[in-house]
Amino acid sequence: MTRPMKLRFAPSPTGYLHVGGARTAIFNLLHGRRHGGTMLLRIEDTDVERSRQHHAEQIVSALNWLGVEYDEGPIYQSDRLDRYRQRVDELLEKGSAYLCFCSVEVLDDERQAAEKAGKQYKYSGRCRRAADRGDEDREGPHVVRCRVEPGRIEFRDLIRGDVHFEGENLDDFVLLRSDRNPTYHLSVVVDDIDMDVTHVARGDDHLSNTPKHILLFRAFGAEVPVFAHLPLILGSDRKRLSKRTGATSVEEYRSLGILPDALFNFLSLLGWSPGGDREIITRSESEKIFDLSDVNKAAAVFDDEKLSWLNGQYLSRMPARDIYPHLLSFLTMPIDDDDRLFMIIDLFKSRSRTLRDLAQSLIPYYIEDEALEYDAAAVSKHLKGEDVARRLRDVRDALAAVEPFTIEGGDKAVRELAEKSGLGAGKYIHPLRVALVGQLSSPPIFDVAVALGKERSLRRVDRLLGNLPALSS
Repeated sequence: MTRPMKLRFAPSPTGYLHVGGARTAIFNLLHGRRHGGTMLLRIEDTDVERSRQHHAEQIVSALNWLGVEYDEGPIYQSDRLDRYRQRVDELLEKGSAYLCFCSVEVLDDERQAAEKAGKQYKYSGRCRRAADRGDEDREGPHVVRCRVEPGRIEFRDLIRGDVHFEGENLDDFVLLRSDRNPTYHLSVVVDDIDMDVTHVARGDDHLSNTPKHILLFRAFGAEVPVFAHLPLILGSDRKRLSKRTGATSVEEYRSLGILPDALFNFLSLLGWSPGGDREIITRSESEKIFDLSDVNKAAAVFDDEKLSWLNGQYLSRMPARDIYPHLLSFLTMPIDDDDRLFMIIDLFKSRSRTLRDLAQSLIPYYIEDEALEYDAAAVSKHLKGEDVARRLRDVRDALAAVEPFTIEGGDKAVRELAEKSGLGAGKYIHPLRVALVGQLSSPPIFDVAVALGKERSLRRVDRLLGNLPALSS
């Protein structure tokens, strides 16, 4: 093959972008980038019953968010209907296709007869025989079928190796429906020819379509592209990934707070490995080493827990200023993008698995002091004892004397207080944590205090002191 390499991602807009489709897009992109090729985006929207424009727009949006940078498109098949009809006419003229006037009722009868006989249904070819007799001057609704001849159909798949089918096992499949709209088989082959596609990487649920497409490429006198059929993605139940086991679309994971780079990384490793035990690999690194022939033949398992872990790794490594734009849609209140915010993001990014977790962690730092709630478990564990009020007053006085109010200064003051009183530092730190954030756990408490600011930290200690009688009862 001497043509410049060109791949395509060609989703049907019948729903949101499935993560399996997103992986296919990523594999096409990486293989093209590795070998200096290009990729086009084609929206296969000729199924008028199921295709929806808003799904097409969502697919484009999801790909852009994920960072799948196609070089051409999006191209809509619905804009090319005349081209498909033109090419069918060529096949009719060459005798590679024929008109079929069989009604739905006739075909149903044939199918039921095959089922009763325990045979796999295959079109009887009655209209093909009529065409061979020159009896095609009938009128009425009809489809156009491709003439399939006996013989072996062979190709080498980049993932599966040598594959073959027997022509006598294939139907004379439909190319043009009775409403003059093309079937998938016709439109995809015509497009791949017209758009100079050299490599077709798609899910292995399309494997049974490939011999039909090879026949069409040959019927048109076109070069057959290189095929690569990607293994299925399974859910945690080891069945085909579906809603039964959780989210399945890119948009769902986006709304759960997964970063685009983390999802890209995760999907690129579903069925492919860069070698070693690497779990984190950038797309630029993948572009240098990925090859479709290295994709595993076995089905890959979509592990939500692993994706969550990987997303946490990305969050922990990202600068707070880079996280902020992704975080915006998860914030439930207006927050200024100032140094204080970035400090708080840095406190929590390594403790968060998702952007949603991170946004939730910011709430205690931005709500009004009166709105802070105290976790029951934290109250039960750390606000018991007759001397808790005294310890809170003492730690408040120690922090009030710290100037300037720094992490190191707060830590030193409280530890000196603990040493002087003969109590462990935890006796002061734990009640202070409840006062500042209302929780059992938090980032280092003096980091928290500095993030809140001195005045606000002291106000929150005072508020807890005022609420102690009710909380302790």
